[in-house]
Amino acid sequence: NYFQKNRCKRYNSVIYATTKDAKTLTDGPAIFLTDNPAKVANFCLKSADIPTSVLENMLQDMRGNDKIQCHLDRLKRELNNLDGGNKEKDKSDKRKSEKETQNIKKKEIESNMKGLYSKLKCIQLNQEYIPNSNSHKRKWKAEDIKNTFMCDLDQDIIEKILFLRVENTWKLLLMMGIGVFQNHECVQYSELMKKLASDQKLYLIIASSDYIYGTNYQFCHGYISKDLENMSQEKTIQAFGRIGRSNAQHDYSIRLRSDLFIR
Repeated sequence: NYFQKNRCKRYNSVIYATTKDAKTLTDGPAIFLTDNPAKVANFCLKSADIPTSVLENMLQDMRGNDKIQCHLDRLKRELNNLDGGNKEKDKSDKRKSEKETQNIKKKEIESNMKGLYSKLKCIQLNQEYIPNSNSHKRKWKAEDIKNTFMCDLDQDIIEKILFLRVENTWKLLLMMGIGVFQNHECVQYSELMKKLASDQKLYLIIASSDYIYGTNYQFCHGYISKDLENMSQEKTIQAFGRIGRSNAQHDYSIRLRSDLFIR
């Protein structure tokens, strides 16, 4: 009775992980387990409240880059075909003439590719929308919390993200440090996310409950969505086991979206 009467609520809310509640995610990455990763991902992007004009400009630049990338891919294929033809060891005059023509064509393609590369736009998300960056913490009055965790994505990784053949929504989320594990057609996207997750460079991973099997990635905070209420007791315990296994000095939390898990 004493502890029931004297306990106090630690946080008013924790679900707005991209805005006011980002400060509650400390010391290391978080995972959000759900049956519908895309739905949770869209909620994260929507709640980030990126102005429509900023979002539209970024998406427009991404679409422009996608068109240029398609053109570059076609030119690369042409270049590879030319290089393949040059490997034939035929020293006849006819072959030499063809080779000279191919070299001229090759230089022309390389020149076109150089021009296209120069047209690619550098796209960066304002720090204000990257959870727990200095600008983000100022905006949400969390500057006094020193152990908040944010993603660690350098410019090289951002460039890799922008060249991925996935929907721009996933690119935007990844630039915020949020990786979404679901069945993506783009193998490169999945591989990059696995690498970033393994290196603990992502802020938040959104995945189905099956993600907990076959991975040893460690997390400081974990959400279990309401739509997993029918998850077995064994699987629930497996999910809990992904939290708090790295450093005894860190803060850890398991955030259950339904009390049914506790019961």
